[in-house]
Amino acid sequence: MSAEFRAKQWKYVGYRGFCNFLSSDNDFLMLRRFGVLSIRVLLALQDELVELEEQLQTLENQLTSFEAPDYHNGSFRQETEECRCELIREIASKLRSYNELLLQHSDLLSRPGPPTRNISSVSNWLQNHDDAILPQETAFLSQRRDLVPLVTKSTSPLRSLLEKSSHFRLLGLWKKRTLDGDTIHYYSEQRINLFVSLTLTTLGLFMLVAPLWVLAFVDDKVKRLWVITLFVVLFLPLVVFTSSAKSPEASLAATAAYAAVLVVFLQISP
Repeated sequence: MSAEFRAKQWKYVGYRGFCNFLSSDNDFLMLRRFGVLSIRVLLALQDELVELEEQLQTLENQLTSFEAPDYHNGSFRQETEECRCELIREIASKLRSYNELLLQHSDLLSRPGPPTRNISSVSNWLQNHDDAILPQETAFLSQRRDLVPLVTKSTSPLRSLLEKSSHFRLLGLWKKRTLDGDTIHYYSEQRINLFVSLTLTTLGLFMLVAPLWVLAFVDDKVKRLWVITLFVVLFLPLVVFTSSAKSPEASLAATAAYAAVLVVFLQISP
């Protein structure tokens, strides 16, 4: 890499290189949700709709009073008050904008923020390509609580714990390709998924087979119940730690099924 290339990253790398990096992995795709601005615009639209609602209410109070002429207030087809038609059209336009922004903002708020390691990866790229992008245009990364990932994925606590470890992520087993020398490392999502699946399968087999062997060598029924209780108590946190399911009911259902299997084995054992 020449001295001129390093000194003029803004010329030779720029947004083309930055966008190539961001699009190389979904984990790097993150932008601001502009939460404060969205709320402010929603409040402004809400107030405008309230004013229009009050205008419509005032107009219809006038049109339904005893002193008013006999307007037909029960038909859109026979509407004679053009001002009411215009008011409803204006309300419809404002309401459409309000509802669209409300639903969009609600969807953005439901998304979890990007992991710190993904923000650090983007920041590290910018540090390794000094002045490639104007600092004012990368300041959005400092608004961490306002960032939202474009692609979300549900991961188990076990997977999250493993991915937090730089030693785990940089193992040669997962390494897929390396760009820009040693500054950017990509790992194979499929290989890690396979490793996690094999680990979970091994743990599941152990939790199924181990109590059967233990129960085979225990004759006292009370001790057998203690063995079953111990494995059930161990199984629940294991399910929570290894499952991506957010609902506690799912973990409890899996634990209940596991306990039922052990109880059946207890009943058929001599």
